[in-house]
Amino acid sequence: MIHRPTLLIPKREKLRVRGMVQVRLIGPDGHLKYFEQGENLVTDHGDEHIGERIALDSQDIITGMRLGTGTTAASKSGAGSFIVTYITTSQEALDAVAVGSDLGGGAGWRQAHICTWIAGDITNAAIAEVALTDETPLTDVAGVAANTVAKFIFAATIDKQVGDSLEVTWNLDVLGA
Repeated sequence: MIHRPTLLIPKREKLRVRGMVQVRLIGPDGHLKYFEQGENLVTDHGDEHIGERIALDSQDIITGMRLGTGTTAASKSGAGSFIVTYITTSQEALDAVAVGSDLGGGAGWRQAHICTWIAGDITNAAIAEVALTDETPLTDVAGVAANTVAKFIFAATIDKQVGDSLEVTWNLDVLGA
């Protein structure tokens, strides 16, 4: 009898990263003026950023966000992979170190990044896009594809007045199944 070794076929597993953006515009009276939630697009640089953080842990951490007025659709690379029309002085460092949490029950891991543009920070009647960046140090420029991790286009333009606060919570969920 000939013994044939059992051929082990590795389980195919797909690592997924899903971004969910939540935007809140709060008026000077503390009332919610605008709310939106939606999925972002992780750029090619974002894929590289996440992969290098897993493999090397030498990749720059996510440092903040930028706002713009452009409406070019988000894309993995090219013009839609970074802020198109940057709002001067809208670069904002994260409010605190990103918070990680286990989603439980095999649902993955969530890394939350939060930026708040407080009353008086910036004013603009046509905020249309936000980008998550790993630029170090964070500077007052539009950014480029090479430092934009993810991008989100708002469903409607946001009118942030001088007394308003704009809060963007960016959750990046990682699931290995």
